[in-house]
Amino acid sequence: MATVSDLIHSSMRLIGQIASGETLETDELNDAFVALNQMVGSWNTEGASIVGRAQVTVPLTTPSAAYVLTARPVQIQSASVSAGGTDHPLEIVDASGWAQITEKGALAIVTRKLFCDYKYPSSTVYLWPAPRTTGTLELWILAEIAAFGSTGATIAMPPGYEAALRFNLALTLAHEYGRSVAPELAANAQMLKASLVQLNRENHMRTPPPQANPLPSQTGVAS
Repeated sequence: MATVSDLIHSSMRLIGQIASGETLETDELNDAFVALNQMVGSWNTEGASIVGRAQVTVPLTTPSAAYVLTARPVQIQSASVSAGGTDHPLEIVDASGWAQITEKGALAIVTRKLFCDYKYPSSTVYLWPAPRTTGTLELWILAEIAAFGSTGATIAMPPGYEAALRFNLALTLAHEYGRSVAPELAANAQMLKASLVQLNRENHMRTPPPQANPLPSQTGVAS
């Protein structure tokens, strides 16, 4: 399997910065390595370019309503609370939706809503009403493309990603080195990434959330 160094050298050959068989100087390799991880980081802000989903489970303690996640999710796509053998789907609200809840200290057997602050590097999720009993919070999140640890690391990614990284990194490096970009190179980079975006968009299609049974009023929640 190819290494990160192999990928970088391949991208450099695409723009004519080096010839076949040539090896980059250490500084050039390290600069390109930084550029590669920066590009991967930017792809993580594009939900359609992300590899897949991951499940995160958090033990719930009563009466706590706030739970710190071990890492910042790119996006929480669904959430539920499992307690007593029953799963209760949660409505994911934004900051405005969370601000509209006036009785944030309420307790109830059934939790209804979740808000995430998306802080970096660790995010906190808030539940309403806070769980009256212990259970498990289950989240499905968009998983990040992990940054590469070193130039010697092996590239282990789903089909299509290595080629997309190679051609798109070539475009990034071409700008850095002042190289002109052949139209075919730009077209291939766009096509390869677009293929990933289309596939992942289909994989990330969301089922409309079920309508939760409305509470009579916030003041009707046991506290």
